[in-house]
Amino acid sequence: MTLSPSQASESLKDIEATERRSAQVFSYAKSSPYFILWGVIWMAGYAASGAMSADGPTHFAGPMWSALDVVGIAGSAVIGYRQNRGQPADAEGRRTGMRYFASIGVVVLFFIAAMSVIGPIAPIRQAAFFPLVIAMFYAIMGLWRGTRFLLAGVAVTLLTLFGFFWLRDFTLFCYWMAAVGGGALVLAGLWLRKV
Repeated sequence: MTLSPSQASESLKDIEATERRSAQVFSYAKSSPYFILWGVIWMAGYAASGAMSADGPTHFAGPMWSALDVVGIAGSAVIGYRQNRGQPADAEGRRTGMRYFASIGVVVLFFIAAMSVIGPIAPIRQAAFFPLVIAMFYAIMGLWRGTRFLLAGVAVTLLTLFGFFWLRDFTLFCYWMAAVGGGALVLAGLWLRKV
């Protein structure tokens, strides 16, 4: 059986579309545990911040969030290790892993620099700032890697803004972010897994 040039062209387009979709599904599946991990960390962090703030401002929130971030970074490293276990450790894979960890370092340095420049701000503004920046990263990733990342970023942005503008009490906002901010990430992780 011979193919006409137009049939061959259509077959190549179908193969290309299948490759793109397969890569996207693979990316979603690999990202799923990270969304779930960080969603749980957000739930714990915001719930603890809300509980600590019920009696007034607290100075323990910063160290608590720093500890949770360390747990999250370590957990992310374990997830990455487990996902790549059994695969040959080539130079490109190591470079990619180092780029991811360098990216985390850049984000952490950005937050430190931004908070240094912005200076002391109301706790509710600070509690809303971080999720908005993270949501922006998810949305940008969605532009490159798949619509579901973009939708997760948009969802976290809208939920954060709703809580910020409608739930003006810091304690209530923290509980809101624990439930819907962390919950949105966990649900996005489960959604990514089911592709």
